[in-house]
Amino acid sequence: MTRPEPSTFDRLAAPYDRGMVPLEKLWLRQMRRRLLPYARGRVLEIGIGTGANMPFYPPSVCLTAVDESTDMLTVAMQRATALGRCTYMGQADVEHLAFPSGTFDTVVASLVLCSVIDPHRALVELRRVLHLPGGQLLLLEHTRPHIPPLGWLADLANIPWYALQGRCHLNRETQSVVAQAGFQVEHTETKGGGLFRLIVARAMG
Repeated sequence: MTRPEPSTFDRLAAPYDRGMVPLEKLWLRQMRRRLLPYARGRVLEIGIGTGANMPFYPPSVCLTAVDESTDMLTVAMQRATALGRCTYMGQADVEHLAFPSGTFDTVVASLVLCSVIDPHRALVELRRVLHLPGGQLLLLEHTRPHIPPLGWLADLANIPWYALQGRCHLNRETQSVVAQAGFQVEHTETKGGGLFRLIVARAMG
């Protein structure tokens, strides 16, 4: 079997958790604790990364997880083993999922839609694999802040940031794209003036 093409995120797998410690302590861990209890039934997490969400899932969920990076998946599998959580994991592109329509009750993504090529297309694909109507979409994303000075700063900072790493955007209007892709937003919470945003939405039939 040939090894899949390397991902941009493969080189980040080993140091990723160490680099995220300040943000986890400041905001992200608290937001994960707030978001993941909404998960129910058959759950798909896209872009699982190193598996930072796994400690916060209800024990009753049946978790499937995908990521484009095989190195990230290796770290996530180690975390799942340490937690004693039985999880199916595989490599996949969020814009082209192999699962049949209506497979899942909940889809989860954290810090993913900032980096996909076409967020609208990705969200339409996530809606496809959700049970309709009413399948849940749970997002934890960094987005364009809603406070004007911070929003303008995000727009300015995005230019060198994107030029440096070529994937992540600092100023995406993710909540608006969620609504455009056929979801009804039911609950949101923000930190840092909207720099980080928790979104709970349902797929409309």
